[in-house]
Amino acid sequence: MSWKVDLSSIKKRRILEGIFKLDCLDLEAGCMPFLEDIKVKVVVAKAREGFVIGGYVRTAIQHPCTRCLTPVRVEINGTIEAIYVKRIHENVEREIHLENLRNVIYYTSPVVDLSDRIIEAMVVEVPQKVLCKPDCKGLCPYCGVNLNEHPDHVCDREKEFLVGSNKFAALAQIKKKLEEG
Repeated sequence: MSWKVDLSSIKKRRILEGIFKLDCLDLEAGCMPFLEDIKVKVVVAKAREGFVIGGYVRTAIQHPCTRCLTPVRVEINGTIEAIYVKRIHENVEREIHLENLRNVIYYTSPVVDLSDRIIEAMVVEVPQKVLCKPDCKGLCPYCGVNLNEHPDHVCDREKEFLVGSNKFAALAQIKKKLEEG
């Protein structure tokens, strides 16, 4: 299905509904794969100032837990909201007023692509910190053992890390000599 809409052909409103195609959702943590189809419903309605776009996006992605890297299913229930206004250079004061409103998008061609609005609705729904469970214990900072699976883990590499590979190793040796007398 094409998510390009010819706004000049809309007299009152048009409903677009279907599956949006995208390989993965590009986020700061990487490109996250989708676990199900991306279901989209968009209503494009003619308004006094231009066109009002509203709708929703439903899908799920796989995202690694921020603490332990376990794959987590993240449900996405995004909302699509935008106002498309034709760019009119003569009426700059009116355009400045509209720029102060949220989600105002100016267009020059009557054919607009709603793909960016759909992707935007998904991206803003992904939490900044994805956790497999609220009390995730994460990974051992010294050896990488998952502390959720091994809650009684005591790392034997901690002392090696603190003394041998630490930038304060020289200070630790001086402290040890001072304690020995």
